[in-house]
Amino acid sequence: MTFKALADSFSEDETLPVRVDVILDWIRANTDHQDITLHGVTRSNRAFRGGFRRRSIPKGMMYGGDHDIITEIFYGDDLSEDWKRLVIVKEALHVFDGTAECVDTPDKLRLLIPSIISNDLRNTFLPAMNDQLGAFRAMVILIPEAARVKLAAAVEAGTRTVEEVANYTQLPTSYVDLWIRYGHQIRNAILGDHA
Repeated sequence: MTFKALADSFSEDETLPVRVDVILDWIRANTDHQDITLHGVTRSNRAFRGGFRRRSIPKGMMYGGDHDIITEIFYGDDLSEDWKRLVIVKEALHVFDGTAECVDTPDKLRLLIPSIISNDLRNTFLPAMNDQLGAFRAMVILIPEAARVKLAAAVEAGTRTVEEVANYTQLPTSYVDLWIRYGHQIRNAILGDHA
C-alpha cells in the first residue's frame, strides 16, 4: 500500500485526536512493516526530534530470501506530548519512502544531518527534502480533510481559536495554524491531487 492509500483511508475521519496507535495499526495491516517499535531517546541536540530505522533481518535458512522488516521509530523523550505525536507519525510515514528517499549509507547520513538541522530548503538532496515535508505528510493523517474543513470553519467563524484546536487535536500550534489555513492546498500538493 501507499501513503495515498493511508491518507485516503483517514480522509473522512472526524474523530479527533487521531490516535497514533491506530495509524501504526493501519501500517502494520497494510504494509510489510509488521514489527514497529517506539523508542524515547535523550536528545543531545534540540534540533533532533526523531528518527527512523528500517532493518531487514533474515529468517529461516541462510540465503533463503525470507526476511522480517524491523521498524524502529525514535523520538525525543523530553518532547511535549503534542510534539511526540507529530514526530512519531512523521517518522512512521518513512515506511512509504522509495529507494531514492532512503538514507542507507554513512555518506548519505552525513549529507542529511546538516540539511535537517539548518532547515535549508534549497538543498536538492532528496532525503532532506522528503524530511522537510514529513511533518506536513503527518498532518494529512493527524487532521484528516473532513475534520480540517470543520475546524477551519470554526476558527474562521470565531467559535474556536487555533490554540483550542491545537489543544483538542494534541498537536503543535504552529503546525495546526498552517494546516487550518493551508491544509487543503498542502494536502493536494503532497498527494498530487489538483482539485
